[in-house]
Amino acid sequence: MIKTVIITDSMYRSAISAIYSFKRQGEEVILVTTNSHPFPPSFHSRFVLKKFVLPSNKEEYKKELLELCQSFDMPVLFPIGVFTLDIISENLEEFSRVADFCVSSKETLNKLNDKSTVKKLAISANINVPRYSNEFPLVVKPLCAEKFGLKASKRYKIAKNENELKEAKEAFSFSECVIEEYIDGDGIGVSVVMGKDRKPYSAFCHKRLSEFPHSGGPSCSLVTFRDEKLIEDSVRLLKSVDFVGIAMVEYKKRGTNYYLLEINPRIWGSFGATFKSDSDFVKGYLSASREEKYEFSTNYKLNKKVKFLPNIFLSVISYFKAGKIKKGVYTLIDAINPFVPNAIFNIKDPLPSLCDLIRKRR
Repeated sequence: MIKTVIITDSMYRSAISAIYSFKRQGEEVILVTTNSHPFPPSFHSRFVLKKFVLPSNKEEYKKELLELCQSFDMPVLFPIGVFTLDIISENLEEFSRVADFCVSSKETLNKLNDKSTVKKLAISANINVPRYSNEFPLVVKPLCAEKFGLKASKRYKIAKNENELKEAKEAFSFSECVIEEYIDGDGIGVSVVMGKDRKPYSAFCHKRLSEFPHSGGPSCSLVTFRDEKLIEDSVRLLKSVDFVGIAMVEYKKRGTNYYLLEINPRIWGSFGATFKSDSDFVKGYLSASREEKYEFSTNYKLNKKVKFLPNIFLSVISYFKAGKIKKGVYTLIDAINPFVPNAIFNIKDPLPSLCDLIRKRR
């Protein structure tokens, strides 16, 4: 039997890494995008069996995606973007007849996308969170920024005084906001695959080495590590809401303490590091989706640095402009170091990453 994976929302750069991860597991890869992004860089991969452009209209997309799944023998669905994830979560029973996947209900996704709800869940689980505060600097962010299509770097603002706080509130006037203390520390991600049996299948930890903007934007370079306690806390938190699927639990480390910032119940931006560090993450997702016997795995290369081009060079400029010269120099060294791999570059399949470098950034 031919094993097939359908990667949706393939306009995102994470799709490129997903192709390589699934091919390494012996899967045939099908790519899906919408007619609003008909020629994504991932479509240039030589490791893709077939490519499909579906309508961007929600109802038409759902209908054609179901038909596509039916044309294969129970493929595994791997939704990367919120668009497809929401459609599947709203139609779990219908899609489960034609495909295997791990996706939570819409109700669960809404809980984890709501920062106020996540904060309450963390407090109940005895996990540290930033305090609600009136002392500057403050972080201001909408309760559900993802719903408004904001890029990761636009989902929050740091206010250092009353004027900046007022400006932040005005910028996010379309939503109720969370206003909390700013935690200045290392950004930490704990990513987990939770199966339909509500058990963990794979986990992966990384620490951000550089960001853009420098004050706390998306990761531009990272290093892998492992912390069993953080993994246990993250799994316990996801279990508390019956989560199914892939989630990245984001923390900040200040001193010896970790503070939970938010939960991204989907593929995260630095997902490519799982492939470069030889993680079992995708293998866990396949087993969880097909409900196969599988031992919980945290296997991957530790202390593995990974960078994201061209963003890391933007990060270097940001650090220098902010007067963080030492940090900028260390980031520049990683940026030009050929032994620190670009997350999505594959010497056997270079065209997707090259196309990603020259396209308009998403």
